[in-house]
Amino acid sequence: MKSKDHHQASCTQTDPIIISSPIGDIEIHSCQTGLHLVKQCDANDKYFSPNERCMVKVKLLSGEKMTTPAEECVQWLKAYFNDGIAHQDIPKLCPTILSEGSFRCQVWRTLPKAVPLGKTITYLQLATLCGSPQACRATGSAMSNNPISLLIPCHRVLPSNGAVGNYSHGKKNAIKAWLLDFEQRCLSK
Repeated sequence: MKSKDHHQASCTQTDPIIISSPIGDIEIHSCQTGLHLVKQCDANDKYFSPNERCMVKVKLLSGEKMTTPAEECVQWLKAYFNDGIAHQDIPKLCPTILSEGSFRCQVWRTLPKAVPLGKTITYLQLATLCGSPQACRATGSAMSNNPISLLIPCHRVLPSNGAVGNYSHGKKNAIKAWLLDFEQRCLSK
């Protein structure tokens, strides 16, 4: 088994892939081992105008083909936006973005399995599920540093007061509210 340090030295990310989605373009970075980044291209939601008729499809593919994790990510996003299905199993994450054994890694691994489509959880509840109810701030830090948006559904984590919170450092709260509403509508279909 290769060590993490060996993998970091041999990890070669592909050029980013850009896909269209109802919430705007999404950028995907990966290597053969796993995903590195899944994020919305827009820096904020100042001009956010959701388009539910927009199908998830590849807009820009630099290179000849996608890595398997990137292909799986595109398929996951298609199922989510086009069909209203969010699978608990997400494509593999590259070990270079994880700190195996860390609380952050535990939060990122727990959230997709514990909070399905249309459900929400508080920072306290998530910290408790991860075995550290006193670690609400650490849970918030894990969410604010989440490199795999939507698949690790940090938009489903709310403050205890039920407010939207500060999605993407408060720059995309309208997108978070839309995602939560979209998921509720998917459940009622």
